[in-house]
Amino acid sequence: MNTKKIIILVSVLAVILVLVLTSFSIVGPTERGIKVTLGVADEEILGPGLKFKAPFFQKVQKYDLTPIQYASAFNSVTDAAITLDKQSILVNFELFWRYDESKLYNVATRYKTRESLYQPISTSLKGIIKDCVGKKSINEITANQSQLTNEVMERLVNEISYLPILVDKFTITNIDWSAEYDKQIEETAKLSQQVEQAKQQALIVEAEAQKQVKEAQARLEAEKLNAEAEIAKAEGEAKAKKIRADADAYEAQKIAENQAAYSKQWQYEIDLEKAKRWNGKEVPDAAYIVPGTGAVVPLKAN
Repeated sequence: MNTKKIIILVSVLAVILVLVLTSFSIVGPTERGIKVTLGVADEEILGPGLKFKAPFFQKVQKYDLTPIQYASAFNSVTDAAITLDKQSILVNFELFWRYDESKLYNVATRYKTRESLYQPISTSLKGIIKDCVGKKSINEITANQSQLTNEVMERLVNEISYLPILVDKFTITNIDWSAEYDKQIEETAKLSQQVEQAKQQALIVEAEAQKQVKEAQARLEAEKLNAEAEIAKAEGEAKAKKIRADADAYEAQKIAENQAAYSKQWQYEIDLEKAKRWNGKEVPDAAYIVPGTGAVVPLKAN
């Protein structure tokens, strides 16, 4: 085979290889594609995989569906947002958005680059931020920045719903204000600190007063308990004395009763003995009967 034929063969193979390589396009897992023929976009959305296209006449425009970060800021005093109380603030923010898969044909025909979307996004965002800021005082904004963020996010989603994108997240990354307001914040912080210190001091005084009250109550209660104890002791002693007096009286009564019983028994025995020894003569009362003998011995008068 001569050199000319070799060159022709190599050229044909090269053309075939180029045709083969330019006849396919690979759409990645996170991508979607739109086939464009001589500048005219096809409405069909191509999913991930190897896609055929006519060489030189067609191309597959690919769009990544992962979130895209867009960051911006109010970059000068003239571009600042004005609060309800006429304070100028500069706002830094970032937005995470992604292409809406169902609207990729609109992207391919109207917004062919990301930059073409940034202008309407930025215009809408800054307008919404200024409007939301203008309805709040600077104190409200600094005290509750998350509320401002949520309001801007909600309005932005509605206002740019015509764009072929989906908003995932909006964040205010920084808010800057004037030096005068910084000074005001510093003075407010000092006053707040003084107020807090006064509150703490008042709490200490109140706690000390409550302590003294409780101590006085405790002393009063102790005295009351001591008095009750003394009363109980006196009552107990009085009851004990009464019990002892009653016991003594009872004992004396029993002794007297026993003595009376003994006297009756003695008199009975004397009368019985007299009866046994009756001999027709009266035995004088003042006599002593000798036990065991029955002899009556008259007692002499003193």
